[in-house]
Amino acid sequence: MVRYNRIKAELAEHNKKSEELSKYMNVHATTVSDWCTNKNQPSIPDLYRIAEFLQIDVRLLLISTADEYKFSMVAEDAPAIYKRNKPSKKTSKRK
Repeated sequence: MVRYNRIKAELAEHNKKSEELSKYMNVHATTVSDWCTNKNQPSIPDLYRIAEFLQIDVRLLLISTADEYKFSMVAEDAPAIYKRNKPSKKTSKRK
């Protein structure tokens, strides 16, 4: 399944419930459920409000949970930039 947002993952990571988000966003609980299951996608302004609620960078909501790459924040860059880092391949050479 293709995932377009990480709302569900970020809610869990920040110990927030979907009910809290629905109250904050002033939307029905099923709307948030649809966002979390990727049945529907929030609008761009709604994504910014969700990021505000979670106190995170909005870009973290757009990174696919199925993505094989890891993202890391480069602290010295302003604004924060996310770089793709391929997972390291561990190879053991035994003789």
